[in-house]
Amino acid sequence: MPVYKYKAIDESGKSVQGIIDADSPKGATDKLKRQGVFLSSLNEVKEGKSRSFIPFKGINISELTVTTRQFSTLISAGLPLEASLVALSEQTEDARLGQILSQVKERVSEGSSLANALAEHKGVFSDLYINIVRAGEASGTLDIVLYRLADFLEKQAALTARVRSALIYPIFMFCIGGGVLFFTMTYVIPRIAKIFEDSEKALPTMTVILISLSGFFSNHIVLLLIAMPVLLFGAYRFYKTERGKMLFDRVSLKIPIFGKISSMVMISRFTRTLGTLLASGIPLLDALKIGEAVMGNQVYSRALEEVRDNVREGTSLAKPLKDSGVFPPLVTRMVAVGEQTGEMEEMLSKVADIYDQQVETMVSTLTSLLEPVMIVIIGAIMGFIVFAVLLPIFSLTSTIG
Repeated sequence: MPVYKYKAIDESGKSVQGIIDADSPKGATDKLKRQGVFLSSLNEVKEGKSRSFIPFKGINISELTVTTRQFSTLISAGLPLEASLVALSEQTEDARLGQILSQVKERVSEGSSLANALAEHKGVFSDLYINIVRAGEASGTLDIVLYRLADFLEKQAALTARVRSALIYPIFMFCIGGGVLFFTMTYVIPRIAKIFEDSEKALPTMTVILISLSGFFSNHIVLLLIAMPVLLFGAYRFYKTERGKMLFDRVSLKIPIFGKISSMVMISRFTRTLGTLLASGIPLLDALKIGEAVMGNQVYSRALEEVRDNVREGTSLAKPLKDSGVFPPLVTRMVAVGEQTGEMEEMLSKVADIYDQQVETMVSTLTSLLEPVMIVIIGAIMGFIVFAVLLPIFSLTSTIG
């Protein structure tokens, strides 16, 4: 359904603006008239354009976090739900999010619950988000659960940002070094090799190895440029299968250092998600199902599926978590203490904070080690190339002398 941005004057003579969805401009005008608003301008908002004119496919998590926190503030201040949605749609910086909030407001005006209205936009609002809102509506604590949800989104975004920013420099170095090496092997070395061939003199072993590698890259450059995308596409297609995703996820957890970091991120995500859901009044089985869906790793998802089956049969949560073999003793012991004391949500939140801190420490340490290691590796490769080129030159110079 088309979405329109309007400017109008309300019954009190005050200027207002906002976003409304309708089948046509006339339909939008009629809707506004029924609301007692007199239209002054109406423009259709084109899908896929944001106010910053940057193309995007989804909603920025930071923008969603800010909007959720503002939503909580408006509700706790006593503003009606529909008025809160109108205010949010008008002040958000993301045009698409504004459109969606306007559509949610329309559904709520038609009698839908907020959770059901949000569920129509699952590409933006996750199952976790929708279920927490539904629990808040049912318990009459919508402002509290929205505030808790904003905290959850903020911490998840911060963890992701820390990991991503820490890996930017090593990835940049790898790409630059790989590009320079590829250019040297395919363009520079073949021209130097021609000089050595014309001299008809025996070459050192290092030089022979270098020229052989360069010849392979130069002679098969087209094949390599075709093969790489084909292999990547094949790997991507295989990853999309259930068997492929399980294999990739299992292997990723066994990679030294990176596998441990990935595992800690998964545990932090699970414990924080479960704690947030339980604190919002979601039943344990439903919370485990949502936690299973947000893991993003088949190994942990399968383990949580078995945990959920055991809990459904009446087992405590700590025991099947321990038996799964993927959750460390710290998690299972804290969960056991939470079950005994009735403070499960607090314990899960503490576990998530612990693992967030460990991830940050490990990523910082890894980054500080990766930089010199990559410099040494790139330096060694370039040193090998330089020596392989200079040795026959020295030999030719001594012969001439």
